[in-house]
Amino acid sequence: MKEKQQNKEFWESGNGKDFLEWATISIDQLDLEYNPCLFDEYDHEVDVLVTIWLQEGTFGQILSYLHGKISEDVLPANFIAFRNKWVTPPDWVDFSLIAMGSKCIQRSSLVGLMIMQNFALLGGYNFSNLIKPLVMSGALEKSVGTRLYNTLNFWIEASRTYENAQEMRFNAAIRTRLVHSVSRVMIHKRVPQWDAATYGVPLNHADMIATNIAFTVYFLYGLDKLNFTYTPEEEKGVFHLWKYITWLFGVPEELIPNDRKEALNFFYFWTKYQEQPDEDSIKLANSLLNDYTAVKHLKSEFANKNVDLINKSIANYLIDDQIKAALQIPKIKFENFFPAFLKIQHTLMFRSYKSQIKKGHKKQMKLLEDYRNNVISDK
Repeated sequence: MKEKQQNKEFWESGNGKDFLEWATISIDQLDLEYNPCLFDEYDHEVDVLVTIWLQEGTFGQILSYLHGKISEDVLPANFIAFRNKWVTPPDWVDFSLIAMGSKCIQRSSLVGLMIMQNFALLGGYNFSNLIKPLVMSGALEKSVGTRLYNTLNFWIEASRTYENAQEMRFNAAIRTRLVHSVSRVMIHKRVPQWDAATYGVPLNHADMIATNIAFTVYFLYGLDKLNFTYTPEEEKGVFHLWKYITWLFGVPEELIPNDRKEALNFFYFWTKYQEQPDEDSIKLANSLLNDYTAVKHLKSEFANKNVDLINKSIANYLIDDQIKAALQIPKIKFENFFPAFLKIQHTLMFRSYKSQIKKGHKKQMKLLEDYRNNVISDK
């Protein structure tokens, strides 16, 4: 892949500059030691296995198992061997840190989801390379509610503190890894002309780390921007949680960021190879901004009537002007009202730490139920 110059503004005056200021580092402090060959490296091990399981007709059984719907008795031996290879975490994994990161995510309640939807996901559409596998695999044909349900379900299952949280986290990560592999296998089959010189291999290691950055940098920066406070230990926990998840995706451990600086160092490298947003980017952005599944079942009549304004308000507040123009994110009246309300609410938050976790978890689970009901009703 060739370096491109069009993302310089992102780091000079856009969200990249915001991230660097948040991390108290400058561009000249970034030490790029990454090889562009990362865009050609992918989860070859699982692609081989997935091809076999698709041919045998056992892939659906494996997914059912990872959803907790069937026992392992009917599973192929090569899947059991694969699972057993990854089920024991490496020595560097610290589950106390993972618990801290999970608590932070649960405490973030619905605001965490708003940030993920209207900043992390939406902001990611600015880099059209990242969405090409979504387009080519046919995922765009699914409703935005279905896509958001799948993302939210994964986000929640990866970040709980139940007694069986690790089993749920592991199964969610492996399930997502297999879905990524199926998408890649299908793209190679359906799109033999895939432009790897421009986009890299579909769902390559570099893009998996960029996705990690959406769940860490974008999430934590968004919380900070909305005056939601978290401790240094919680921040370390969020990075550690997603490092473990990204490792379960098959990405080598030494490549995965541990903190703000490492994440932005990689992100700066990654953006050098990304194409500008295109028609697919704009289409995805429009559908995401106009989704109202998340709150249409809530009791708040104001939220029901104004969800599109809430989404656009968060997007306008967090996303830089260049990206808003490129993705055609519309300006709205009183766009700062809702972010200002959240900032005041977070500043005056008196609820105890444990209560925040409990309430936030409950709201996130209720929202997931709303998404699930919406997906079922659409079938």
